[in-house]
Amino acid sequence: MTAIMRNGSQQKMLRFLVWAEGVVLYLVSLMLLVVAAAVIVLMWITVAQSSGPWTTKIVIVIEELLLVLIILEIFVTVLAHLEGGRLELEPFIIVGVIAVVRHILSVVVRLAVSMTAAESRAQWIELAVYAGVALLLVAALAVARWSQRLADQEPSVGRGTGGGPPPAE
Repeated sequence: MTAIMRNGSQQKMLRFLVWAEGVVLYLVSLMLLVVAAAVIVLMWITVAQSSGPWTTKIVIVIEELLLVLIILEIFVTVLAHLEGGRLELEPFIIVGVIAVVRHILSVVVRLAVSMTAAESRAQWIELAVYAGVALLLVAALAVARWSQRLADQEPSVGRGTGGGPPPAE
């Protein structure tokens, strides 16, 4: 009797925790949209108030829009989880690629400003490191996509439709 009651109370607790997770994920989704909208609004305010050259304004717009893409990629990942999907590796790699591109743009803008030779060398080293990270992340994305295609094709081979031998019974 006590085992049944414990199992019933555990089930209730589990249902409550699943419900609480859903509530938190919906709140996170809503906040991600609010943050993305705020970034866009603040971007336009910054560009409108900026007295710098138009090239600087364009870089600001591109960097902030890349930030919005990062936020939206996380939003889509949370939505996929809410719809019952598993958390996938690919969206996180894409977020990493976008973040690195954003940093590369920042370094390129800083390189356009006059600086000492030591500062310039440090910026070039930073740019090379970010380029290497971008290359590694793109390679990781390619491997993730390749392995997903391989996993998607695997069940058909087991059923005898992929050209392999039929399953033994």
